[in-house]
Formats: sequence, C-alpha cells, structure tokens
Amino acid sequence: MEHGCTVRQWVIFVTVLTLVSPLVYAQQKRSGPPPAPVTTARVEEGAFTKPVRLTGTVEALASTTLASEVAGYVAELQVDEGDTIRQGQVLAQVRALPHRLAMQRAQAMARADRERLRELKAGTRREDLAVAKANLDKAKVTANMARKSHTRSVSLQQRKIVSDEEFDQAYERMEEGQAEVAVRQAVYDRARAGARKEEIAAAEARAAASRADAALAEDRLERTTIRAPFDGVITIKHTEVGAWVAVGDELFDLEMTHKVRVRVDIPEAYYNTIPLGSEVSMTFDSVPNANFVGKVTKKIPRARGRSRAFPVKVELDNPEGQLATGMLARVNLKTPNEGQKSVIVPRDALVPRGPKQILYRVQEKEGTPVAELIEVKPGRYFGEAVEVFGDLRAGDRVIVRGNERLRPGQPLVMDQFRTN
Repeated sequence: MEHGCTVRQWVIFVTVLTLVSPLVYAQQKRSGPPPAPVTTARVEEGAFTKPVRLTGTVEALASTTLASEVAGYVAELQVDEGDTIRQGQVLAQVRALPHRLAMQRAQAMARADRERLRELKAGTRREDLAVAKANLDKAKVTANMARKSHTRSVSLQQRKIVSDEEFDQAYERMEEGQAEVAVRQAVYDRARAGARKEEIAAAEARAAASRADAALAEDRLERTTIRAPFDGVITIKHTEVGAWVAVGDELFDLEMTHKVRVRVDIPEAYYNTIPLGSEVSMTFDSVPNANFVGKVTKKIPRARGRSRAFPVKVELDNPEGQLATGMLARVNLKTPNEGQKSVIVPRDALVPRGPKQILYRVQEKEGTPVAELIEVKPGRYFGEAVEVFGDLRAGDRVIVRGNERLRPGQPLVMDQFRTN
C-alpha cells in the first residue's frame, strides 16, 4: 500500500515538473541576461606611422684634443686613459717656475712705469724746485765774478801787466760762467713748468705696455695648469711626466659621454617628414633588450655623394656610459603613412573567438545600450592601438573592459569611458 502511494507521488512530481519547466524557461528567455557593467572607448580614424629602419653611428656630442699653451717640462699628470673627469678638474701641470719668475719681473716693470707716470703727472716737488733755483743763483754769482775778472784782465792786458795766456783764461772763465747760467736757467724753468704733454703721453704708453706684459705673463703662468673644459672621459693620453712640450703639443683627447649624438643618413623621400625635435627610437647590439629614445637636433641640407641621403643628428642621454663613439645604432624612424586612413581601436577591444576576432560595439535599442557583436580583421599593432577592418566607423563606441563574457544584445551599464 505504501509502495503504491510513493509511485503515484513520483508520477505527480514528474508531471508537474514537465509542465512548469517550459514556463520558467520562457520567462527567463523573455527577461534576457542581466545588464553588464562595461568600460568603453571611442573608435578613431587616422594615419598610422610607417616605420623606417636605418643604421647610424654614435658620435661624441663634444670631443677635443687638449694641447699645451706654454712650453716646458711636464711636471705632473693627474689622469690616465679611461678616467672620468669633471669640468675644471686639473689634468696636468707644466713646470711653472720660469713662468712665475717672468711674471714677477713683468709686474715689477709695470710698477716702475706706473710710478714714473705718477711723478710726471704730479709735477716737480717744491724741494726739487728749490734746489734748481739755488743752483741757478750759484751759477749767476760765479758768472758775475768771472765777468768782473775778465773786465779787470782787459785793463791789465792793455797795460801789459798780465800775459796773453792769463787774459785768455779769464775770458774762458767768463764764457763758461754764462753757459752754466743758461743751463741752470733751463733746468729751473723746466722744473717750474713741469712735464710736457708729450712726455706724459709717452709715459702713459709705457705704463700701458708694461701692464699688458704683466697680464700676459700672469696668463702664461695660469696656463701651465691644464684643466678639463667639460665633463667627459680621457680617451687618449699623448704625453708622460718629464716630457718636453712645446706650444701646441697634444696632451689628451677628451670626449663628452653623458650625452651622445647618433648620425644617421636619411633617404631623400623621408627628409621632410622628420621635423626637428621629433623623437627617434633606436637599439644597440652592445645593450641588448634596451630601447633608447633621442631627439632630432640637426638636419644637414646637403646630400652625401651619390647616395641622395641627408645626414640627420639625433641627441640622446647616456648617463650610464653604455654608448661609445663608433657604435652601430639601429634607428627606427616613424614617418606618416600619407593617404591611408585607418580605423583604430584599443587592443583591449578585441575578443578572440576561435580563429576569428570580434569586438562589441555599443548599440541603442529602445533607448537601452546593448552589445552588438562585430567581426573584425586586425591589421597593424602599434603599442596599445590596433588597426581593424570591419563594420566600424570613427566615433563608434566599443567595449574594452567587461567584454569577455558578453552576449550579443545584452544590456549594458557603462560605468566608465576611456579616452584613447
């Protein structure tokens, strides 16, 4: 009896389940999947850049050969090849003693000429003028006595009291006295008048020349110390301690290393597509798995021979000194692909479906945003963007997040809009 009741219960349950299940399924089908939160981005249209791969050569941004500016023996060398140095650092010292003595002599001559000029401009001192006046007065007294003596000798000679020789001596003393008065008068007049303009001008010229000589001597002494003109690395040492160097003899080769320049020859077709200041990426075999970015700083408007290629210089930082002069650079130029407009979407918009690629576009349906499945064919990839071919237009909105489990026609809740 109980077994028969149980069988009837199972029959009733199965019957009810069979009748109810289609109703539940129909209700779920009418209501559809719940709204999905998504992030969208705008479809854009533009021209992709066309990569051009070239080779270039690393050059030093600044390179110089340091030479001696004075002659002498090399007294000190404070650096060697491969040393990193700073601007102003002492690199070498030429024996300085002869140049120091020459400077001291020139300075002494300059002081003497300066004092002489000062005296001329100041005029004769009162003491010197008094001495000149006293000498003039003494000469006048002496000349007057000689004149009187000669006058007496004339009278005595007429009376034959003095000889002709004594008469001549008296006459000579008178002449000498008058000449001495003339000399002392001239000295006194000059002392009272002071130096002439011509004398002062000549003294000024001598003083200026001696100052210049002293400055040159000081400069030569300073140049016995050789200093670095900029930060860099010593690449070649040309001399040793104890060697004699003449003016112009080479001492060191110095190259700047914290910045380098890459020289690359650009084909004529791309010369006007690479403006000054544009960024250029490049790689080097010596630094694997590293990408360097520099800026175009120079464009030489003259082709190299028959190649019709134009030199372009790209500067880039080299703080760790990984790049050296002469290295090969593999340069990647991005030039506009003119005349070819592409539809561009973020890479996150693509959803793989087996061998195909799809994406979801936001479509309005009865005022509600829903997901519309679009099959596309990817083109070129550049960073986070991809070129696609399909039923898309610039300005459409595509789903870039939350698109993995979407269904066509599923309602959307757009919680964020991402700019490309």
